[in-house]
Amino acid sequence: MRILLLASALSLFSTAPAAAQIWGGPVPAGAGGSFAGRGIRIAPQPRSARGEIRAGERSGDLTRQEARQLRRARDGNLAIADRIGRDGLSVAEAAELETRATLLHEDIVRARSAGGSRPKK
Repeated sequence: MRILLLASALSLFSTAPAAAQIWGGPVPAGAGGSFAGRGIRIAPQPRSARGEIRAGERSGDLTRQEARQLRRARDGNLAIADRIGRDGLSVAEAAELETRATLLHEDIVRARSAGGSRPKK
């Protein structure tokens, strides 16, 4: 009898943590588990790379070849963002895009910093 009472009390307490979880409600059908349904927006960093590349080229910090390579990388990032963003972004996809944007920015800064040793036009 004691075992039965203990087992039933244990089963009541084991369901309590699951019942205490927070539920934000259903995700809208159009969101597809993405950030779009939650109102989260990703900063358009690849677009700002365009201005950074232009400024580097105008100032002479970037050669035409370096600017072309960086534009290709930027265009590749934008193509990937378009392709995976059609049905919304998952957390992993948003992190991937953020990482790519950060790496592109670092490549631009690195190329512009190395340009200081080249003679100005």
